Amino acid sequence: MKRFFLITVCCLSLWFSLDFPIVSHAALRGAPEGKTKVQVGDKAPLDTADLKEAHDDGKIILLMFGNPDHCRYCEKVWFNITDIASQYKKGVVAIVKKHRAAEFWGPEPEDAALGKRYGVIGEPWLFLIDKQGIVRHIFIGFAGRTEIETELKKVLERNGL
Repeated sequence: MKRFFLITVCCLSLWFSLDFPIVSHAALRGAPEGKTKVQVGDKAPLDTADLKEAHDDGKIILLMFGNPDHCRYCEKVWFNITDIASQYKKGVVAIVKKHRAAEFWGPEPEDAALGKRYGVIGEPWLFLIDKQGIVRHIFIGFAGRTEIETELKKVLERNGL
């Protein structure tokens, strides 16, 4: 009986520590935390070649910070935004920046620098940037297709697309 009780207590303790963490888990995938340095209404830093090209082409940018290869939330958001962007090919582009180290490799230096510039902690983060380079919406954590497309349509209307 004593052994059963000890095993039960150990299992409950493990379950409780996993489901009710006491510490911050910003380092875990799917757990963005805090407030970014770049806010809605700010001019978005477009420091990388792909972002500059998209902006120069007059595209609305869906910029995601995350790692779809190692984060299930990032993967779902990435599939949502690439699917949405494919419907608006002429006016919208989806770009992902892997700003943090994954299991066996680190991020590209320019992606890590961009992540610091945006001030993102954890992932995924999704920034909706209009044709003028202004951040119009920020999604924190998992974002569903419907909510992304709703905000995108507002930006498309504002930009006459």
